[in-house]
Amino acid sequence: MLWLCLHFPHLPIELRQPADPGAAAIAARIGSRRILIACNRQAREQNVSAGLDSISAIARIPELTLIERAPAAEKRALRALAVWSEQFSSEICLDAERWMLWLEAGASLHYFGGFDAFIAALRKGLTALGYSVIAGIAPTLEAAALLAHPGLDGGLDAGRRIVRTRKALLPALAPLPAQLLAFSPEARAGLRDSGLATIGSVLAVPAAALARRFGPELTGYLQRLTGARADPRIFHKPARNYRRRFEFVEPIESLEGLLFPLRRLFFEFQGFLRARDTAVQSLRLKLLHRDAPPTILELRTTDPERRALRLFALLREKLERVTLPEATCEIRLEADQFIAPGDTQLSLFEDRSQRDSNWSALLDKLRARLGDSAVRRLGLHADHRPERAWCIQTEPIQTKNGEGPLPESFPDRPLWILEPRPILKLPKIIGHPERIETGWWDAAEARRDYYIAETDEGARWWLYRDAITHEWFLQGLWA
Repeated sequence: MLWLCLHFPHLPIELRQPADPGAAAIAARIGSRRILIACNRQAREQNVSAGLDSISAIARIPELTLIERAPAAEKRALRALAVWSEQFSSEICLDAERWMLWLEAGASLHYFGGFDAFIAALRKGLTALGYSVIAGIAPTLEAAALLAHPGLDGGLDAGRRIVRTRKALLPALAPLPAQLLAFSPEARAGLRDSGLATIGSVLAVPAAALARRFGPELTGYLQRLTGARADPRIFHKPARNYRRRFEFVEPIESLEGLLFPLRRLFFEFQGFLRARDTAVQSLRLKLLHRDAPPTILELRTTDPERRALRLFALLREKLERVTLPEATCEIRLEADQFIAPGDTQLSLFEDRSQRDSNWSALLDKLRARLGDSAVRRLGLHADHRPERAWCIQTEPIQTKNGEGPLPESFPDRPLWILEPRPILKLPKIIGHPERIETGWWDAAEARRDYYIAETDEGARWWLYRDAITHEWFLQGLWA
């Protein structure tokens, strides 16, 4: 197996996205001190980084915004990333404490067309989500995590972050600093005091001696690191329905402040749909407020859809016409019903499919801008009388409405139906008559013999002879 570890070193601050564009950092209380655990780009550019205490950080940047850590939000974000990653691998596990996500990449390389294509697709998706990441690749979970450590020089494409075989693992790990190992600060200090500067020197010490000095947890970690012991980590389990919630640091007053997190949520949702090779035609967005009922937006599409940018554009149309009762504290995105995506097989001539796609996009935009009730379609009504056999559908437009094709024996019908008009001079009758006799129960009885006729100019008429009054009427035209 080949594990890809994605380490998100700035996850807490990139997740929160405070409204203030200035320097900001996430702080956590460790003992009696408040320590920075993540900083945004503006803070890092001013020499404030994770590990610094809050007093020293404010001394360097007096206007620094400190945000309390929210571990629950970090776990939700990492689980959402795991759901998104299902499109790249079927075996995923995560560690919310270390902000790490592992994907089994070996089985996916052939599907994506090789290692480079796999990494390129992954990098493109993470960029769209707005997360910065450090990645490491190795045959074991802990080795991949170590190669994704921020203290190791080089990026994702650097050779020292990629170890493909178990045979090459120990030679690659041996020269690395022992301080990169995922030990407690006390254990790392003990290794330093013992003169063990590299991972190779630590591995050269007998396991029993290390266990006596540092405890069995350290030796167990080293065995999982090298592959001498299996890693009993619990794998991520795919969900049947989609549920995602996002809480703001402070309530958001403007609609513009909602756009960035909503865009990220839709890209996460796109990964969920791609992983299952499915699509949606309806989803629900809830905007929660502190002292007012939630604002609920139902988003519907004419055709099955799973493109994040398309869904996000439709939502923006809706949001621009919504008046929120008060500031938004939380966003929830929900979807329960999924259907097969539309046919994406290319053909030699794409004009018709392009027209259908443009038509669907127009309908979706009109419904998002004007509301579901503003766009309707014609439908069939169970009545043999032509003037009553159609209706305006009250439900939103859907691609699949359950109406199958008409049987081959069904009589020919014109598309253009008219109010019955008396005829003074009959054109040439062709074919045989069709009798329609119905309506005796609703005081609009009809007994008619319908004919197809052709005029001297070549037009085709659909006319009938009233069996009661014996009068002739024109009711339909063919083009």
